[in-house]
Amino acid sequence: MPIRVFDIAKKLGVDNKTVLSKAKELGIRAAKNPSSSIDKITGEWLEESLVADIAKFREVKLKPDLETASPQLDYEWKPIEDLPTNRADLSSSQIIALVKAWQDQAEELKQKQSYQTFLMQLRRQWAIETGILERLYTISDGATKTLIEKGLDAAFISHEDTNKPPGEVLNIIRDQHQAIDGLYDFISGNRPLGTSYVKELHSVLTAHQRTYEAVDTLGKRVTPLLPRGEWKSLPNSLDSKDSVRFCPPIHVDSEMERLLKLHAEHEAAGVPPNVEAAWLHHRFTLIHPFTDGNGRMARCLATLVFLKANWFPLVVTRNDREPYIAALRHADKGNLKPLVELFDNIQSKAIRQAFSLSEETIQETVAMQGILKAAKEKFQKLREEQEALKKQVLKIADTLQAEAFQRLKEVAQEVSTTIKSEGVSFRARAAGAAYGDEKDDYHNFQIIQYAKASNYFANRSIYRAWATLTIHTKIRTEILFAFHGIGNSTGVLVCSAMAYNREMNKDGTDSVIGTIEPLSDGPFSFTYTENPSEVARRFRRWLEHSLVQGLNYWQKNISV
Repeated sequence: MPIRVFDIAKKLGVDNKTVLSKAKELGIRAAKNPSSSIDKITGEWLEESLVADIAKFREVKLKPDLETASPQLDYEWKPIEDLPTNRADLSSSQIIALVKAWQDQAEELKQKQSYQTFLMQLRRQWAIETGILERLYTISDGATKTLIEKGLDAAFISHEDTNKPPGEVLNIIRDQHQAIDGLYDFISGNRPLGTSYVKELHSVLTAHQRTYEAVDTLGKRVTPLLPRGEWKSLPNSLDSKDSVRFCPPIHVDSEMERLLKLHAEHEAAGVPPNVEAAWLHHRFTLIHPFTDGNGRMARCLATLVFLKANWFPLVVTRNDREPYIAALRHADKGNLKPLVELFDNIQSKAIRQAFSLSEETIQETVAMQGILKAAKEKFQKLREEQEALKKQVLKIADTLQAEAFQRLKEVAQEVSTTIKSEGVSFRARAAGAAYGDEKDDYHNFQIIQYAKASNYFANRSIYRAWATLTIHTKIRTEILFAFHGIGNSTGVLVCSAMAYNREMNKDGTDSVIGTIEPLSDGPFSFTYTENPSEVARRFRRWLEHSLVQGLNYWQKNISV
């Protein structure tokens, strides 16, 4: 496709005269005036020559990736720091126990086609979302879902679904997909993580990204060619003095060597994967070794840490953008815990989805003999699980349900005291059902809707119990804490917290109105491998937080 002279000038942020002068110097006769067209290969040659000239006379300030925007900070560059002394406090026993429960029960599921499809779709989602986070392109939610489910094909994206040509966007996504696929190959090859592989990974990740956005010292936006697989040769920082300072180009090589040396020491010392992934991700972004693509590379390296430990890829989505940036800002100030907790939440969601797959595998089409064999093995496995695991985790659940019910009774009394003077019929009451009670199967609709929205299968045949706080004013608001199983595992239970409004029907029954509001980021999970006292301590903290969210939901609806 021919390229016009004035398009090159506009792209590079220079005037037409500069482009024409360079064309004359190079002997490009077709470039006679700003509207002249030249062939693509000659145009790229001219563009590269101009970029080289511009770099000689301008200090180009690179437009930073999303992690770099940090107006709250005010410090100069300093070498990266090792893990903080409180590293033991950074990791949650909850996520470690959840991962162990998954790994203990995952071998059979990993052979199933549904699990392979799940992993394939997770990698596609990673490839799509990592570019959206950096605003390389936009893709609608509908098109994203289709690409994840059906494959990375430009035919599934219309021009209305994205802000760039669909073919161009898909090329970038395929590069990112190839990068995450390469992580699996890297792990299977038992290669040590060195700077050569980091550069190689960057080349793959940016294979179809020709340019990057930058601002020169004159304040002009320019798009120079991107050097792939090479350390930066120019500083990348914000213009503001109140911003984070990244590693100067002259120190990048030594800082990257030190980063990877410390990482190897952490692995040998058994640092938990969630802590190491957060540390490696953040310290890499502080170095900012490449001209562009540092955010995507940081997520690649964090994912590599998780995959080596048999966890799931780190899929940070557009919906995670705000808490993701906020967690990185905390890490800039020396507090790595919010970033570790964000990574824990992302891993927890993936594990819940994986546990739920076990229910889908029953429906796979296999031969009759295989079905009977699988059924026999499943019954045997269920018996063994129930004997070894169920008693302990159910006992923990019984204790938590009783504690939740008691706490809701206390809150109901406080709320009733507050609202009774506002109306004769205004009141609050608590109700509950322990596992085995005749009412333990109540609230099925709400629980199923919550689980669907949270992308997991709520198994109430393994365990079911609940506690509610109902507040009667002009409307009826219900805050529900529901205990149940997840997927087909008997070793992991969860408690979901939600709030919703109800109205009375003409026939005397009542129904849920409006949406069901989750009161926490995913359900509270606990496993048979955890210390009951530790679970109870975590649960009390989570319960209070969820209660506050539920009461806030109620007070916002008072005027309805």
